Amino acid sequence: MIYRHSGRLFQISLIYAFILLLNSRASAQNAVEEYLNQKAQLAKSLVFTNPAKGNLIADTIIRLSQKNKLALPEATGWNIKGVIMAFTSSPDSALKYFSNSERLAIKANDKLALAKAIANKNIPLQEIGKYDLAIRACLDAIKIYDELGNYQLKAGSLADIGNILVSQKRPKDAIQYFEEAISISFRLKEENMRPNFYNSLGVAYLSNHQYESALKIYREALKLAEKNKNLKNQISINLNLGDVLWRLNKNANESLNFLSKAEKLALDYGDKPKLSIIYHDMSIVYDGISQYEKAKEYAMKARDLAIETKQVYTLEKIYSYLSAINAKSGDFRAAYQSVLAKDSLNQIILNETNNKNLNEIRTKYETEKKDLRITLLDNQNQLQKLQLSQKNLVLINNELELKSNQLLINNQDLNLRQQKDLLSKQELEATNKEQKIKILDTQNRVQKLELMKRNIIIAIIIGVLLLLIIIAILLYNRSKIKNQNKLQSEMLKQQEKAAQAVIKAEESERQRIAAELHDGLGQLFSAVKLNLSGITDHIEFRDDQSKSIFSKTLDMVDESCREVRVISHQMAPNVLLKSGLTAAIRDFINKIDARKLKINLETFGLQEKLDQNIEAVLYRIIQESVNNVIKHAEASSLDIQLSRDEDGINAMIEDNGKGFSKPNSDTNFGMGLKNIISRVNYLKGTVEISSEPGKGTLVAIHIPNKAKS
Repeated sequence: MIYRHSGRLFQISLIYAFILLLNSRASAQNAVEEYLNQKAQLAKSLVFTNPAKGNLIADTIIRLSQKNKLALPEATGWNIKGVIMAFTSSPDSALKYFSNSERLAIKANDKLALAKAIANKNIPLQEIGKYDLAIRACLDAIKIYDELGNYQLKAGSLADIGNILVSQKRPKDAIQYFEEAISISFRLKEENMRPNFYNSLGVAYLSNHQYESALKIYREALKLAEKNKNLKNQISINLNLGDVLWRLNKNANESLNFLSKAEKLALDYGDKPKLSIIYHDMSIVYDGISQYEKAKEYAMKARDLAIETKQVYTLEKIYSYLSAINAKSGDFRAAYQSVLAKDSLNQIILNETNNKNLNEIRTKYETEKKDLRITLLDNQNQLQKLQLSQKNLVLINNELELKSNQLLINNQDLNLRQQKDLLSKQELEATNKEQKIKILDTQNRVQKLELMKRNIIIAIIIGVLLLLIIIAILLYNRSKIKNQNKLQSEMLKQQEKAAQAVIKAEESERQRIAAELHDGLGQLFSAVKLNLSGITDHIEFRDDQSKSIFSKTLDMVDESCREVRVISHQMAPNVLLKSGLTAAIRDFINKIDARKLKINLETFGLQEKLDQNIEAVLYRIIQESVNNVIKHAEASSLDIQLSRDEDGINAMIEDNGKGFSKPNSDTNFGMGLKNIISRVNYLKGTVEISSEPGKGTLVAIHIPNKAKS
């Protein structure tokens, strides 16, 4: 009996422990998602104020999402990177990142994330001149926002369509989209949306020559933008105020004041497209006050920035203005070249096919919008009819229930009468039985008291024994676990010391060998070369062939000197000690033939030097990775990215080579990858190696801030 009971307790304990394990895993997953959401909110808040830091945080979100296989947070990370690239003039990168976000949103089955990725594509599409595709992206996003009932994001996409129409010189069509977006912002009581909408509406008024309306809406927009500390909006609004004031009253000082504010904000933010337009407007003002040299200087700055950022629409205006300035200064050849460039760009912007596509897309959107309204009305009518029929059925059903209840009441009355007769008979029998039961009950109580007393004594003895056994087992397990932990801790310390000793010994041996090669063998070769050079003045060669052989021998000695010097510098690079990790890696990369392997290096947050041991280990890891690519990958391109944030140091090495099939265990990797893994383990870091045949190889390394130094 005792053994059966204790086995039951053991089973219950196992089940409880399993439930705790499942709950702990679920809570850990939720904690990761919550952390990623907090990171995403921080990155979004930095998009307009500190895009470089926002980009680093987005990289962290993507890396952690991939590690934990979370599609939706990774989609958010790519979307944030796309927005930053779009607003810092990298349209190709922005389109790539938005496509990654779109793919992951579909995988996560999240329509809101999908709509955001689609809508954001319009920004880089405008920058590269694909206006019809930009409007198509906005309309596709609006459909999803209507389906989800998200009118805040719908308003943003409506404003984007208005901006595209303004850039296509159709301000009247654009105004209705801006007014609809502003109406939604008032309905939702979202004040922070309005500065951007007001600014865009002002641009439409300006393009339609409604200068007073534009000035009024710009001043209102600037108040809200400064209140909400939105730098991006402040750049555009100050620029537009400078433009409209010059057009209204030709007040150069007031206009240049606003343009200078816009220039400072654009330089701080790194907004090169807006800076190009600011310089163009400043050039117009200086031209208007007869300062032609300054006007030409700012026009050339505007042109260079527009070419760099691929701003087709802005470049067309700049070339048009440059042709006028060059003509005034008598440089008619430059004026003619500017006119030719302006005409080519104008033909691209006003392409009939592009405009036709825009009209078709807008017409299709309006038609689909009307069809949707008609469908909604039909559905509402059908719903009302169904509700009426349902009410009629409820009334009929209530009447039937009332009749049924009346029949039940009649039946219950008959049953009650019969039951009263039975109860009277049973009461007589019960009185007799009660007397007998009382006598038996007194006898049972006496027996139960005796049994209870005996059972209590036995239970107390058993409980004490079980408690002693459990305490003994717990003390034994505690002692055993404590010893195991102590042993394991000691083993880890020894392993760390051994790994540290190996790495330090390896570095010191490299430096020793490098010094021996440079100071010993290198000096010996130099002495040999010097002696051989000195002999030439005292030896007469029998023929030209002997003289040629001697000359080649001297060249071989000279080549050996250089080879020894290169080997010694590779084994112990001085630039690593003098200039730090980034300079050492660039020096190493520059020695590789770019025609055979193009290497791209990007670094973030590595302005300050790291610990010497960490820099040495990271340098050897990068060196080993590059050598592996050269030896085995047959690649033409290699991307290396190094970044440092509050979590630690991240390194990504990706090639487009032939790749390989990843083995089941890290122990089956080649010597080069094993060296990389052992060095990262020494720094308490993690290595993730991703590769497939024909798809290149990606090595992702993370070194935490508390790495061994």
